[in-house]
Amino acid sequence: MPMPEWNSLFDDAQRTAGEQFEAAWKLHVDRVAETLESGWRENIARVVEQRFSSLKVELGTANEAHLAEQLALQVEEQVQRRLDGEWHSRLEEHQHQALNEEFQRRVDERVEGEVHGRIEHEVRTQVEIQLATRLEDEVAQRLSQIVPELVQQVVSTRLAEEIPVHVAIERSNWEAEFMPLVEQTREETRVETATKTRDAARRELGLQLSQALRVFRQSSDGAEWKEAFLDAVQPFCALSALFLVTKDRFSLEGVRGMAGEIETGFDLEFEEAAAFHNSLESKDIVVAVRTDSEVSPYVMSLRPDADSNKCFLFPVLAGDVVAAMLYIEPSEQPLEVGAVETLVTAAGLTLQSIRAARAVQSSSLVNIASALNPDGGEAFRHDAFVPAPEPVGILASGGEGQPGSAVVPERSFKWDELSQEQRELHMRAQRFARVQVAEMRLYKDDAVKAGRRDSNIYLRLRTEIDEARERYLAQFLDGQVHMRDYLHGELVETLAIDNPQLMGPDYPGPLV
Repeated sequence: MPMPEWNSLFDDAQRTAGEQFEAAWKLHVDRVAETLESGWRENIARVVEQRFSSLKVELGTANEAHLAEQLALQVEEQVQRRLDGEWHSRLEEHQHQALNEEFQRRVDERVEGEVHGRIEHEVRTQVEIQLATRLEDEVAQRLSQIVPELVQQVVSTRLAEEIPVHVAIERSNWEAEFMPLVEQTREETRVETATKTRDAARRELGLQLSQALRVFRQSSDGAEWKEAFLDAVQPFCALSALFLVTKDRFSLEGVRGMAGEIETGFDLEFEEAAAFHNSLESKDIVVAVRTDSEVSPYVMSLRPDADSNKCFLFPVLAGDVVAAMLYIEPSEQPLEVGAVETLVTAAGLTLQSIRAARAVQSSSLVNIASALNPDGGEAFRHDAFVPAPEPVGILASGGEGQPGSAVVPERSFKWDELSQEQRELHMRAQRFARVQVAEMRLYKDDAVKAGRRDSNIYLRLRTEIDEARERYLAQFLDGQVHMRDYLHGELVETLAIDNPQLMGPDYPGPLV
């Protein structure tokens, strides 16, 4: 049967089945509606019956016969209607069932015909595919037998020649295009990493130096200075030892990095360690080999299992005098010589300030020292790092604005007549003067050196000196008749190395 006729027949059957189904549905709906109507009436009859039963009881026996007759008529009528409804329902149900069976039969026939058609089409398609596949296999087999092996050899040779060429071209293109970028990225990463590492190391070193300088500034005597100095140097080395320089020997004061206990009261004569003596004579850093003749057997025993054979000696200058010697053995990392040298310089300035303050304080404590030493023996010593002090006068101006060599009388007072509050004020004034001048010496080193050379220290440090003088006047001299100008003495002693001429002609002189 042609495809158009088959489609038309199928559409007619579908339309007919739809009409029949619509008619059956309407019939079913009508039957349901009628059934619902019958049920409603049955419920109404039951309600009426209940109501009239109660009325019969109330009205009495007079109307019982009449009501019974009426009720019988109603019941008979309801039964008749119910029977009619049941008959119609059964009739509709039989008709609907017959329609459904007819519709199902026609649908089954149509589906069966369509399925047979589809099966026939699928079978025909599969047969065609199998035939085409078999023909392709046979053609390929025939071609493989016909094509000579020479063609395969030519193809293989051609591929073997062209593939390496293409690979080499692609590789050269990749290297020309991407390798510079890779190298550039690698170099940028290396530079960035090195910069970050260097910046982090610089920041860490700056923090360590800043912390050490703050501790130095808070040191009020030799014991605090010694501990602060050794603690500041220890992170940079494996072992550090501090020796106090006396008249003819080095006295060991403290060690960091030693496993055992330090020998108390150990003295090293100048002739026992050549490296120590060379650093003392030259007042400069000495790098030496760790041997008995260079650093002495005792110093070698401080760290006998050291891997490095090198050691460093740093002279600690208090003014122009070597006051102490710092011995260092490096760790596995290279020694930061610049950082250690900065700490040594700061330590020397701090020690110089402590000694100057002790000397000034001792000049006002002559009576106390005499009382402690009535026999005229050795003067009272505050600590091991401060030599026996001599009375220090305050230099004043020799003319109009000209510093001279004449010593002006100090404000006279007796220390034992001062109250505890006044004594503490004197100590704070001395500490203030030491700190202010030490900061100028440390942070303005170039200006101090140039001022000494040109005899104009005040001109080069006018801002710092005037600011310190104003603060000293406001904090310590205002209204204090017993207070001395410790700041002026510290400026002359530390910056001008006890030569007031170096302060320059513009220097205004002492405050009192």
